[in-house]
Amino acid sequence: MIPLPPIATLAALVGLGAGAQWLAHSLRLPAILLLLATGVLLGPITGVVDIDATFGPMLRPFTSLAVAVILFEGGLSLRFSELATSGAVVRNLVTIGAAVTWVLVSAAATFVAGVPADLGLLVGAILVLTGPTVVVPLVRHVRPSGPSGPILRWEGILIDPIGALLALMVFEAVRAPDDVAPMQLAIDMVVTLGSGSLVGAVAGYLFGRAIGTHLLPERLHAPAALAAVAGVFAVAEAIHDEAGLAAVTVLGIALANQRSVDLRRVVEFKEDLGTVLLSLLFLSLSARLPLAQIQGIGLWDLAFVVILVVVVRPLAVLASTIGSKLSWRDRGFLMAMAPRGIVAAAVSSEFALKLEQAGRADAQIVTSMVFATIVGTVVVYGTLAARVARRLGLAESDPRGLLLIGADRVFRDLAKLVAQTGAPVLLVDTNQQNVQACRDLGLRAWHGSILSERFADEVDLAGIGHVLACSGNDEVNLLAVRSFRGEFDGKRLYQLPPRRPSDSRFGDSAGGHGRWLFRADANAEMLHRLASGGFVVKATKLTEKFGIEDHARQHGPSAVPLFLLGADGAVVPGTVDAPLVPRAGSTLVALVPQAGVEAGNG
Repeated sequence: MIPLPPIATLAALVGLGAGAQWLAHSLRLPAILLLLATGVLLGPITGVVDIDATFGPMLRPFTSLAVAVILFEGGLSLRFSELATSGAVVRNLVTIGAAVTWVLVSAAATFVAGVPADLGLLVGAILVLTGPTVVVPLVRHVRPSGPSGPILRWEGILIDPIGALLALMVFEAVRAPDDVAPMQLAIDMVVTLGSGSLVGAVAGYLFGRAIGTHLLPERLHAPAALAAVAGVFAVAEAIHDEAGLAAVTVLGIALANQRSVDLRRVVEFKEDLGTVLLSLLFLSLSARLPLAQIQGIGLWDLAFVVILVVVVRPLAVLASTIGSKLSWRDRGFLMAMAPRGIVAAAVSSEFALKLEQAGRADAQIVTSMVFATIVGTVVVYGTLAARVARRLGLAESDPRGLLLIGADRVFRDLAKLVAQTGAPVLLVDTNQQNVQACRDLGLRAWHGSILSERFADEVDLAGIGHVLACSGNDEVNLLAVRSFRGEFDGKRLYQLPPRRPSDSRFGDSAGGHGRWLFRADANAEMLHRLASGGFVVKATKLTEKFGIEDHARQHGPSAVPLFLLGADGAVVPGTVDAPLVPRAGSTLVALVPQAGVEAGNG
């Protein structure tokens, strides 16, 4: 088939990249799988695109800068304070566990998959990386209880910059000429990492000062950060070849660890930019994979992936948890979760391209091995993780906790009552005052947008079984519910009725809205008006002598039933389609007039 011209190729890459991301989101699949499959279909199988002809000599600079942005993002996630408080197990996993993984994967690549020894060392170093882009979605889907979920999340975040620097050192050794003395090689590696780190640290300090002293306007934080990444990468490369990757990683780390620096705009921007760059990068690089190498993936390559899953990961976890108080159930789940993802693929593609241009005819082995491992580990862990968690007793078959999106007074009071039953409760709000008020009540709360990737990266949803979108913004409520479809049972996704029910977006459940909470007129505006007018959230224990009719007589028709707390610990929200049916022994939580409460107390 005749390849598309360059303009059409670029348009196809952008369009298909966005389409693959959307389809992956809709199907609740890791986007990397669809991107790789689409790239292989476009390049090796059909020949619709010719990446080398499209990018020409700009392919390597584009790949290098895209990887630089990805590693900068990884550096932004590494805060030393969090590393110090994240526990000995996390520290061991990113040090001892990384070393065990590197040695064993390198050996398996060489002796099982038949990769040349030097490239086997490079494959082993690259596959130390797991990354939050695949780990966090799987942890959120499984929602394990106990410390294993947070440990996995922090391992995925911290291993990005640490593993990338390890891979860079190994790459320096692999590409060095055979006649270079070991001492000279060691000196060269130190100079590469040292010069890159120095450039990144200085640039990070200066950029942080520019933000902290308001020298740089807030609206320019994001574009200036992108310019800083590109500039730091170019300067470090000019000082010493291959120092750029270390420089951008340290730049991100330096920015993340300056307390006075507000990185909100930078973080939000890198989420959007990262999505676009990753789509272009993986479509382009998978489209360059030789068809012969894809067809050449055989039983030994599958055996390599099996060894990673059943031997390497369990031994790495075992070595990292010796002497810890972590339960064997938690250790077992850690052993069953180590998918490889975006950073591993990006770094492998960058190094393979450089080796290829340096004359290594077998350089593409690195990319094909890493890509095959990504697909294999994502499929294996994605299929088995939930089952393993349930077998280990770490995942509830019927979790009863609440995720409340919106933390004004009504929902803070509601959350406090539910939390007293022992059910996990998490409130999310973009209003810092609401979040602080939650924390003052002893409630778990998170400040930020429920729709941001930062929420997915940072928040543990263990024990959460119900999602209630209760913010004052109807559109945010709708989008929040849609974002959790596939991750939660649709029957447990709720939102406040909209202020304008006639809006076509809320017309039918096929559009993705949640179950309407409480009653048809209980929108955010109405609940706020009642709370401002003296209504309070009150829990009433129903008995044979004081039933629902007595409750209605005491508080009047204006009371709004909210929740039913069962004697067995069940937490049941009231909805328009299924009004509450209180029974003796259960507790009715309702928004009632203050006068009725005082009369009842009297």
